[in-house]
Amino acid sequence: MSVVGISLQFHDAFDAAVARGIIAYAKAKSGWSLRGSGGGLRPLRLSGRDTCDALIVRIESEADALKYAALSIPVVDIAGAHKKANIHRVQNDDFATGRRAGEYLRQLGARSFAFCGVKNVYWSQQRLLGFAEAVGTAFLSLPRFERNLPWWQHTNGSSALRKWLRQLPPNSALFCCNDLAGVKALTHCLDVGLQIPKDITLLGVDDEDLLCNLCNPTLSSIRLDCTTIGYQAAALVDELLSQSEPRSFARQQTIVIVPQEVVERESTTILLESDPVVAKAIEFIKDNLHYPIGVTDVVGVCAVSRRNLEVRFKNARGITLHQEITERRLDQACKLLKQTDLTIETIANECAFPSVQRFHVLFKRAYGMTPGQWRIPQRVEQSLR
Repeated sequence: MSVVGISLQFHDAFDAAVARGIIAYAKAKSGWSLRGSGGGLRPLRLSGRDTCDALIVRIESEADALKYAALSIPVVDIAGAHKKANIHRVQNDDFATGRRAGEYLRQLGARSFAFCGVKNVYWSQQRLLGFAEAVGTAFLSLPRFERNLPWWQHTNGSSALRKWLRQLPPNSALFCCNDLAGVKALTHCLDVGLQIPKDITLLGVDDEDLLCNLCNPTLSSIRLDCTTIGYQAAALVDELLSQSEPRSFARQQTIVIVPQEVVERESTTILLESDPVVAKAIEFIKDNLHYPIGVTDVVGVCAVSRRNLEVRFKNARGITLHQEITERRLDQACKLLKQTDLTIETIANECAFPSVQRFHVLFKRAYGMTPGQWRIPQRVEQSLR
């Protein structure tokens, strides 16, 4: 019998979804006993091998990282806040999360960008780096406001945050490293008279449904694949427990799980594009994704020459018209893959890809996997809800 400890706080939906993934794996694994700190599991006592054969943990502090690194059992971290030796990791792809935020906010037409983050933690730094790359700004030049995690967790007001928000350029797009930071930033925006999304657009991470919907206006957020993180963390523990060599010789492993889609709410429901011709092109593309439109069709509704539109569009968006059409079709395809039981062939047709083969090629190029591979963890997550 292998005793696997789960050291999570269960203070948010992230931990709960990770735990669901761990439990799903454990149910299919004979000879496992789970012990943990919430969700009906027995209390976890950290006394080494006498208590657990392995641990799945959420490490958010330097002190905890040192404590877990000193244990003589396999430890798998699901947070990615620190990079200590002797600790394996299964975590969200935080750089890709930052990139997704930047690409999404850029699609809205934002020209000025800013970041709210947690200082001195790896996952927040990676989200910042991915975001800066996607918006084409050196991360050192990107306006940012960073505090430690407990600071963001407290609901008290901050004159420093209010002052920083007032200094942002008009119509800025603010990426917040998680929904806690997003909610606090949103509240302070309203305190200083910034209208959302008219004056400033906000995007968070985690898709904490209750937290995001309790805001007024509601907060858009990037959904993470937490259930798959938990499932893969349990699978890695299983692999580590099956190894014959001592833990000290086990090669440290890091597995990253790609984030999911942006869940749009009121904080991003506005097109920020200032060029009216480019804005018209974007609206036409959004409204006609289910038709096999091309660049020529977009030019036809914009009353300017193709060259004129292509130059203005590239200057405004940083991508070509063709790339815009493809990106939005792929976004729509992801929604259909997750929310419906339509076949891959039907989805390719619904999103007006020229062929199923072309859909597969573009999807794998964008997400690193086929549409069918992407769909499997989405089905696992929904079945566990």
